[in-house]
Amino acid sequence: MNKTTQISLLLVVTIAAIATFFYAGGKPNMQDLKKSVAPAASLYPEAKSVSEKLNFINDGSIATHLSDVSQGKWVLLYFGYTSCPDVCPIDLSKINLTYQLMENQKKLQVVFISVDPMRDIGKLDQFAGAFNPTFLGLTAHQDELMSISSSLGVYHEVVGSQKLALEDHSNHDHGDHYDIDHTSSYLLFNPELKLTALLTSPHEPLAMAKAIDIIIENLR
Repeated sequence: MNKTTQISLLLVVTIAAIATFFYAGGKPNMQDLKKSVAPAASLYPEAKSVSEKLNFINDGSIATHLSDVSQGKWVLLYFGYTSCPDVCPIDLSKINLTYQLMENQKKLQVVFISVDPMRDIGKLDQFAGAFNPTFLGLTAHQDELMSISSSLGVYHEVVGSQKLALEDHSNHDHGDHYDIDHTSSYLLFNPELKLTALLTSPHEPLAMAKAIDIIIENLR
């Protein structure tokens, strides 16, 4: 095979590869992508459109849609509360380390969502920012928060015995001392704010960083 023939063959192969890319829409094979990010992340077969549900409030109790803080970036949501004794600080520390290890960190916005608006409004950004200055905090009024949580599959509820004490207005000693049971959910949204993936236990930062980078690089 002479040099001219080799060049012609290479050109044909290149054109065929480009044509295949555009014919397929430039989309990666979803099954291969799922395998490449498992077990750190679980991809939805198709990103879920939930943007209409992502209505929150900020520290000033001002209505804030998630798009107002995401500014076209990917978003990682974490649900917790500032008085959480151990799980939330550990999780946010892991998320911070994940963020630090990522190659595409500038394309990601981390947002802490408080499931305890009664106590947390006014200290959301301060709490989230203590783990990383780029992290932001939001919450929602209780009814709206329950609707958001339900649509995203996130569970949270005041601990049973303490809930009864809160409902008993004669029990003034209980005050603000209560805990909230909640799922430690790490939810990843694409720039269109469609729910794209869940970061799965045991939430190892290096594995999560690699998984999020792969997702960002392959799902535009």
